[in-house]
Amino acid sequence: MARPAPEIKHEIELDNGDRWQLLTAPATYVITYKNKPVNIRIEHPSLSGNKYKYKRTSYTELGTAIAQVRRYNKMFNCTDFGYRIVA
Repeated sequence: MARPAPEIKHEIELDNGDRWQLLTAPATYVITYKNKPVNIRIEHPSLSGNKYKYKRTSYTELGTAIAQVRRYNKMFNCTDFGYRIVA
């Protein structure tokens, strides 16, 4: 099944020929832990001090949010992760 055509709200073209398009999203899906929104951080220890990376926790596609919830539940060995729809 093909993805539906997006609704373009605004568009600009940069000097290098790239075209940026502002598209509407039907909803945003936020990853939750025990029904509360969360951030997920990865700590990378190094000799010069710890470095942190933050994972995305909001998505515009439902399938991506569901896949991340499954991944986090498996990784943390729990069933407490879910998603919430933000209109």
